[in-house]
Amino acid sequence: MCNAIGNFFRLIIIAATAGALTLSVFASVSCELVEYNDSGGLTYGFFFRGIDGNCASEYYETDDPVINGARTVLIISMGAGFIAGVMVLFEWLFCEICCAGVLEGLAFMAAWMLGAASFMFYGSERCTQEGAECTFYDASGYMTGACILYVGCNILLCFTPQPEPLCSKK
Repeated sequence: MCNAIGNFFRLIIIAATAGALTLSVFASVSCELVEYNDSGGLTYGFFFRGIDGNCASEYYETDDPVINGARTVLIISMGAGFIAGVMVLFEWLFCEICCAGVLEGLAFMAAWMLGAASFMFYGSERCTQEGAECTFYDASGYMTGACILYVGCNILLCFTPQPEPLCSKK
């Protein structure tokens, strides 16, 4: 019975991780993370910008350390989520690994904390200059969804029974 519940929980964790990674990718390629209300329809994403609903395909350069930090933590968050998902999948398909639950939990925690830290973008110079107002836009919802899925994976991982140690069997 425990093994069936564990298998079901792991399937949910793998699916939720895939969903979170998909949402993170959508957020990273979108040009609609923030809308600058004083700029006449100009929107910015982590890497791309748009105007009047049309996304420019070129990467925009910036010297703003807050935007560069948001880009960095987004990429690290996606990497941590991917690693956590791969570890859960490997353990599910092959065998229990010593301390894997702790490492998976830490990786999921890093994924959601760093994903949430990507909202530091709202503290960028563009958003904090006088007269500018950044509003929550579409890609912000994607990142919020990804963070919620990572938190859910982390919580579900705590209730997942450990698999049988198949590696030690001969």
